[in-house]
Amino acid sequence: MIIKQLTFVALSLSLLSACALQAHESFAALLPDNSSEARAEIVAVVSNALAGKKIPITQDVFQQSSRLLLTTPPVTSPQGVKVYSKEIKPALVFELRKKAGTCLLKRLDTGQEWLLKTRSCFKR
Repeated sequence: MIIKQLTFVALSLSLLSACALQAHESFAALLPDNSSEARAEIVAVVSNALAGKKIPITQDVFQQSSRLLLTTPPVTSPQGVKVYSKEIKPALVFELRKKAGTCLLKRLDTGQEWLLKTRSCFKR
């Protein structure tokens, strides 16, 4: 009888700890349409993450996908032909995440996260 009670207590504790862990998980997120303030904040965060480099980011960023991929554009020759380098650099990837009531921007290659002021993101 004692073994059953101990087993029940152990199971209960493990289930409770699993619930507590889920409360702190983050999930891929999207932005709603017309989220210009959130976009402006994201542009500023990405620029700061890249040492102040100005990066063109579309108006509908994070509305279709939770990831933003930044790559170097190919060079165009005087004849209009795109010239690609032999060395293909991997894209920098930023992901919009939802954690509890907050929105985070995460840089996947470094694991850095930035807490955003906007709260308008929603779980994908």
